[in-house]
Amino acid sequence: MESYNRRELLQYAGAASVAGMTGIAGCLGDDNGNGNGNGNGNGNGGGDDFPTDDIRYIIPFGEGGGTDTYAREMVPLVDERMDVNIAIENISGAASLRGTGEMMYAEPDGYTIAAFNPPSTPVSEMVNPQDFDLENVTGVCSYASTPFVIVANSDYDIDGYEDLMSRYDDGELENFGGKERGGVDHVMAILMQNLHGFDWGQYVGYDGTGPAVQATISDEIPACIATDTGAEAGVESGDLDIVTGLVSEGTEVFPDVETVTDLGYDNIDFISQLQRGIYAPPDTPQEPLDVIADVVEEVTETDHMQEWSDETGNIVQYGTGEEAEQAVRDAYEIIPENVDLEEIREAAN
Repeated sequence: MESYNRRELLQYAGAASVAGMTGIAGCLGDDNGNGNGNGNGNGNGGGDDFPTDDIRYIIPFGEGGGTDTYAREMVPLVDERMDVNIAIENISGAASLRGTGEMMYAEPDGYTIAAFNPPSTPVSEMVNPQDFDLENVTGVCSYASTPFVIVANSDYDIDGYEDLMSRYDDGELENFGGKERGGVDHVMAILMQNLHGFDWGQYVGYDGTGPAVQATISDEIPACIATDTGAEAGVESGDLDIVTGLVSEGTEVFPDVETVTDLGYDNIDFISQLQRGIYAPPDTPQEPLDVIADVVEEVTETDHMQEWSDETGNIVQYGTGEEAEQAVRDAYEIIPENVDLEEIREAAN
């Protein structure tokens, strides 16, 4: 079993590509600077004082994936309610740890937050331990849950999971991909290899679901793991075929697709669904957390977001900061019980 990242694959194939990894969303609100000096003297910088400056919203993945898609749908609505600019920054790399680390080391003042999705980023940190302690992250809120699927380039006309596996068994297909090596997609690929007999030959890692999906559309790789959110546009355009769902309960984006458990294979539910959350550095005070969380809750309940959810199948559901933190704690408890982390480390190198 071999693993390659995108750069190594392109060097091997003699190709090259460039991907843009940063984006800015949001617009400046009115600068009313209401410094009226009427603070209530409690010394804790009450909610009325926050925010007074722009907020960084770090997406630790490339553009076009599920986390980025949700952000670009939600952030303009958050932005207009907070009267400051919410700047989306795509900081990809190291299976989401680069952007997450940028947030973890930021000042704990509420002006730097990040979106990541347990168990995904916790898996990356367990495989590639960092100097920061992700279990100490501060939860702001959660806003969605998202299952994983497998998609394939439609030119191959793959008819379901078992047909996909047979193509790899026969040697017709070799490369299989998803997010970066050592991350949650790579772990799922290895679990499917061990539990289902899915005999892919080389795993190619990308900076997020968006780049992995684009690589599948361009036939750089024939198939990949993706979030249903990140795969939706490619399937709707006819460039991709949905192959299977990786969560037993299925996917609202692709309600008719069979799941691996429908087909009688072992479920990998403990890792194949994301809890999408917004997080802040450790020790961030409660006041800015409450301000952000209250606005996000309001946004998730707007007609715009509910209609978007109904039209796309992408779940929009508010959860508290404590629930976001619990999702991180659960990942650190459950994943080591079900995944050979040393095997993943060896495969990732």
